[in-house]
This record gives sequence, structure tokens and C-alpha cells, in this order.
Amino acid sequence: MDAGIAAVIGAAIGGGLTGLTALGTGMFGLRTARLQLKTQESEAARQRRFESLQERRGPRSQAYAEFIAAGQEIVDAFHGREPAFNEQYETFIGAIRKRRAVVAIAGPDAVVKAAGEFADEVRRTRNDLVHARGPRRPSLQYRQRIEGRLDAFAKAARTALEDEGHQS
Repeated sequence: MDAGIAAVIGAAIGGGLTGLTALGTGMFGLRTARLQLKTQESEAARQRRFESLQERRGPRSQAYAEFIAAGQEIVDAFHGREPAFNEQYETFIGAIRKRRAVVAIAGPDAVVKAAGEFADEVRRTRNDLVHARGPRRPSLQYRQRIEGRLDAFAKAARTALEDEGHQS
């Protein structure tokens, strides 16, 4: 009888150990599956952000390019010698205002802010020229301020276009 009991106890211990091993393996497999699911969900969200940015990149790029072109017309006018500068400047301000609206919709905030700062500088320059007692042509200081703001806009636009969705 002692051999039979020992066999039964051995079988029970072996079965128990086999069950514990199976349970441990199952728990490990469950944890691994959860980690894989979390990783896949994170990657899917990153991919959706990337695709969304790709879809917006074309319209944004066009809006930014048109804004820069309108700004460059102002900079170019500073270097010209046309007597109708002030009339041209008003036309340029209107073009900037229209393109700023498109940039405001296209975003993101950093680019919208840079566009606003450029437009504000253009308006300040116009107001200074209108109220000036001397020549109504912009000085080098005005040109440099306008060019600086346009360069800041271009940098913000490039940064926005280069974003590939790595940020949350």
C-alpha cells in the first residue's frame, strides 16, 4: 500500500506542478498579448496622426507659399523706386489679409501666430508711413523688420510641414 499511496501522491504532485506551470505560462502569455495590443494601438494612433498630417500638408503648403509670396511682394516694393508705392502698399496689405485668413484655418498655432506678427508689422509700417512728415518711402529699418517677420513666418511654416506626427 505504501507504494500505491506514494504513486498517487506523486501523481497528484506532478499534476499540481503541471497545472501551476500551465497557469504561469497562461499568465505570461496573457501579459505578452496585452503588451502587444497596447503597442499595436499606440502604433495605430501614431499612424493615424501621420496620415492626418500628410493630408493637411498639401493645402498648408499652398497657403504658406501664397502668404510668403504676398509678403515678398511687399519686401520687393521696398527695394523699388515706383512713385505709387503707397497705393501699391495698400494692395499688398489686402493680399496679406486674405492669405492670413487661409493660414489661420490651415494652422497650426505657431504658424498662425507668425502670420499675425508679420501682418501686424506690415500695418505698423503703413501707419508710420502715413503719419510721417518726411519721405513716405520705407527706410532700411522698416525693410529689415518686415523681412525679419517674413523669415520668422517661413521658419514656422517649414517646422509645421516637417512634423511627421511624432508628437502627441
